[in-house]
Amino acid sequence: MSDLIATARTAAELGVNSSLRTHSEFYATVLASNYSISDWLIDKNVDREESRFILLSTKTPFLADIQNADIEDRNLRSEFSCEGELVEGLGFAFLLEYLALSIRSEPKWDTSSLVIEVTWLEDDNNLSSEILTIVHASRLEHLQSHITWIQNRLKTGVRDGLDLWNRRSDLFSSLTFCETVGKQVQSLSSGSPMLRQIVKRLFELENYCKNWTSGSFNKDSLPCKVSPESDTRLQQFEQKLTFRCPDGERRIFSWHVRMTPGAWRLHFSVESGPRKIIIGYIGPKIQ
Repeated sequence: MSDLIATARTAAELGVNSSLRTHSEFYATVLASNYSISDWLIDKNVDREESRFILLSTKTPFLADIQNADIEDRNLRSEFSCEGELVEGLGFAFLLEYLALSIRSEPKWDTSSLVIEVTWLEDDNNLSSEILTIVHASRLEHLQSHITWIQNRLKTGVRDGLDLWNRRSDLFSSLTFCETVGKQVQSLSSGSPMLRQIVKRLFELENYCKNWTSGSFNKDSLPCKVSPESDTRLQQFEQKLTFRCPDGERRIFSWHVRMTPGAWRLHFSVESGPRKIIIGYIGPKIQ
């Protein structure tokens, strides 16, 4: 518990929100035989400042005071697991792009990152799944490896879709956006998990461009799954996949990444590369 508190306090000093969001049964969590967090809180041997920190910082359940129907819907349509165990908290950390903290009750939580699997209902008939890596800490040493991530997360935080669109040139100097993207992005509200996913994907493409100095586009160099449309979909939706670019040219945007979890796609073109990617579409899967 002392390690958890020290990690949370240091994260707050680095700029991370000091609230500890956890599940509704948090205080019943077993720390030792016949000894729960509730017992720890009233244990006279426990430092009063530490117990007060937990009482004042914890918010249960996870979405306490976060009124966001989009997050609730994506959570209901998704299942997150780690080594076969359901991990709702890690799922929320991913959806909100928050730092995940754990009590180091087992060796598997003694790590600076966690690999989890998310399975979600993409539409009424199809299930999709993906493997994710979650930024995680259960001790100060783990937090040290995330300082750059925290600084970037604070620097690149955007209020809503309008803020993202207005700051696109400053945040993504290597990316060019078709005007149609503006209408799609600006409709996203503050706190939307889709907004955070879009920002994440755009930065992945931005970082790729900065290292793309020569040669053809290499999808395997991106951390997310990238794929072109199938020949069947290209024939069927050629018109819907064609967008006018800022240079006046009309291009087919076959390459795409998907938002996880969800049915949204980000379509881009690499015809202007290296060092330049054009974003043509961000929105629900084109049907």
